[in-house]
Amino acid sequence: MIKKQAIGMILLGGVVLSGCSLVAQPADVETESPRQEIKGTLIVKGGKFILVSDKQNIDLESRKVDLKTFDGKEITVIGEYSGTTLYVDEVK
Repeated sequence: MIKKQAIGMILLGGVVLSGCSLVAQPADVETESPRQEIKGTLIVKGGKFILVSDKQNIDLESRKVDLKTFDGKEITVIGEYSGTTLYVDEVK
C-alpha cells in the first residue's frame, strides 16, 4: 500500500512540475521592449475604450491620458500590456 502511495505521489509531482515549462517567460530585456506603439481608431463603447487596428481590437485603459477626447479618431498609442489590456502612457 505504501509503495502505491509513493508511486502515486511521484507521478503527481511529475505532472505538476511538467507544467512549469508552460508558464510565460519574462520578456528578453535585450531584444523585447514592454512598451508597445500601436496605430488604430479609438472607439468608446459603454465606458470601455477599444483601439481598432489592422490586426486586432485592443482594450485600452489610461491613468495618464483622457482617452474620451480621442473617440472616433485615428491615433497612435504608446503603453504597456497588463494581460490583454494596453495601459496607455501617451497618444500621438
